[in-house]
Amino acid sequence: MPYPKSLRMTNKELFYFACRCLSLDDHPEFRDEIVRRISEDNYSRNFVKICSNHWLLPAIYVKFKTHEILSQLPSELSEFLEEVHHLNVLRNERILKQVKDIILLLNHHDIFPTLLKGAGNLVDQLYSDIGERMMGDIDMLVPEKDYLRSARLLENSGYFHNSPDFFEVRDMKHYPRLYKKGEPADVEIHRLPVRIEYTKMYNTELIDQEKKSIGGEFSCYVLSDNHKVIHNFIHSQLSNNGHKHGVIPIRDLYDLYLLSKRTILSEVYPFIQHQKKAVTYFLFAGKIFDLPDFFAHKPTLTYRLFCFKNELFFKYYTLYQINKSTVYLSDRLYKYIKQFIEFFYSDNMRKSLIKRLSNRHWYVNHINTYRNFFSAKK
Repeated sequence: MPYPKSLRMTNKELFYFACRCLSLDDHPEFRDEIVRRISEDNYSRNFVKICSNHWLLPAIYVKFKTHEILSQLPSELSEFLEEVHHLNVLRNERILKQVKDIILLLNHHDIFPTLLKGAGNLVDQLYSDIGERMMGDIDMLVPEKDYLRSARLLENSGYFHNSPDFFEVRDMKHYPRLYKKGEPADVEIHRLPVRIEYTKMYNTELIDQEKKSIGGEFSCYVLSDNHKVIHNFIHSQLSNNGHKHGVIPIRDLYDLYLLSKRTILSEVYPFIQHQKKAVTYFLFAGKIFDLPDFFAHKPTLTYRLFCFKNELFFKYYTLYQINKSTVYLSDRLYKYIKQFIEFFYSDNMRKSLIKRLSNRHWYVNHINTYRNFFSAKK
């Protein structure tokens, strides 16, 4: 992709530039362009901002170090990247110890969880460096029969949650987020790997057929590489509405890029039910990483429409915000209508709604959900 000679780049160009930095292993010749661009003070500030927004700074540091770029950058920038990476290494080391302690506790009670997303990738050594991935929380899937028992074991060991008591935790995808004083990450104990509407295409029974055992000091599982791709797609494009938002978090795309080094996307693709969205996601990843052979498939109309939307939202940020709000509100409205209909034929839904609507704290919690969403968009 050609870059203009002016110091200021558009948001779209910054987005693509960050992605090309992450795919340096495939484009070592891009090194000179990186050095030239980031040496410009105005540009480096914008570059750091977009990488920070997408949780990419440690990964950028690893790539720049591997390709001997750090010494060519302004000293302030290289020192900043090194410090961010160092802090993330320390945090991830603490998270791995936390993971070990939790799994040992569960193992003692004959529970052997499957680590999902970032924690699973970290334990499975998807990343070349322990500090490459910034972690938000620890997601672990346990058998349905061990779901509540696992949560109780963690609570008895000092974990707690701040969630209100008007939800039926037995029916939730995962137990309310658990915290423990002094621990670096919160924990989500899952009874389902994905939201219930996607369990027909991806569920625990399917995962169990291919999951990989991790032995050593503790016993747990991680997803197979093929299932990691499927889970990455569902999480990014369906659960988080990436295909509707038009702008995909680079962290999701980078995990997909790394997984493509370990599996063949064209062999995974037939096992994904939402194939038009999967084609779009895989083709778009190939485009932003400048890898024409990333996924062998002809561009589809859905893909072209997504790219058009992507271009539009990068150019008009206000339009992106309007679209994001519309998606959020329409999803909430759909959920309300669905629950209202289920109220008339489902005893569980009827009891759940009555429990929530009769609790005054539910209304405060509900209002705060909207407040948090719209305040975060500013």
